[in-house]
Formats: sequence, C-alpha cells, structure tokens
Amino acid sequence: MRELNQISRQLVKQPDRQLSMADPDARSMATSGRGSGIVGYNVQAAVDTKHHLIVEHEVTNVGNDHGQLSRMAISAKHAMGRSKLKVVADRGYFSGPEIRACDLNDISAYVPKPLTSASRKKGLFTKADFIYIAKSDTYRCPAGERAIHRFTTVEHDMNLRVYWPSACPRCHLKE
Repeated sequence: MRELNQISRQLVKQPDRQLSMADPDARSMATSGRGSGIVGYNVQAAVDTKHHLIVEHEVTNVGNDHGQLSRMAISAKHAMGRSKLKVVADRGYFSGPEIRACDLNDISAYVPKPLTSASRKKGLFTKADFIYIAKSDTYRCPAGERAIHRFTTVEHDMNLRVYWPSACPRCHLKE
C-alpha cells in the first residue's frame, strides 16, 4: 500500500496525469483500433532519398502522423540547406492545412488522400469514380454524363468547387 500511495503522489504531480513505470518519458497514445492504445513514442524521420541519410528526426507522444508533415518538412529543408524541397509521405500525413503550410514554405508535398469515404461503404460512388476533364472544367461520371461546376463554397477554411450532372435523377445506375 505504501508503494501504491507513493505512485499515486507521483501521478498527481504529472501535468498530463500519466506515469509510465518502465519509461518516465513514454505516454499513452491512441492507436487505430477503437478503444486501444499503446504506451510509447512516435518517431518522425525525414530521409534524404539521394544519399539515404536521416536529415531530421523528432520523437513525439502523439499517436498519429496527421499534424507532423509541415514541421518535419520545414526542418528537413533547413537541415539540407535547400531553398525548395519535394517531400513524399504516406496517407497518414494527409492534411490540407499541413500541405498548404508546406506549399507556403516552397515545399512540394506528395501525400495520397486517405480512403475514408463513407459513400463506398454505402454502395455509392466516390470522387475516385469520376474523371476530371481540365479543358472543360467538368467531370465525367461513371454513367458517362458530364458533371458541371455548379457553385463554390467554403468548408473548414477550404474552398470547395461543387459539380454534378443534370442526368442524375433519371440515371440508369441510380439504383
């Protein structure tokens, strides 16, 4: 009981109310499984692909990579002494504001969008099913119809262009 009381006093002193007995710096981080987590670290590393050298690294207690792209890319750019940089990251780093921050710092970020569309699970088409035609600023839908630009809106500080075909109500693929 004395040992547990001592641990309890240590726990109260921690700013995040976490205490790892194995590693005092480790923290509980959420993982992709619902209600799951792991006590540990998330290591970020930027690698120069030409020379295969780590040019920047950081250890965080954030359980995902979602907000890490621009900070790591900017640090790598400075470490390499480059005025411009191209970075490639996996879809876990995808974030419009993070990609924009890279762009504002002369960094071209190549990050695939996550596959999170609920439409596919409902049996509906997703944006990937539509083909953009730049010359006419239209999309071709899976039924072969033209989806034209209808209006522009703003969501979460991002400009969105909205398109749809007039043929949707009578489409043979609607079912």
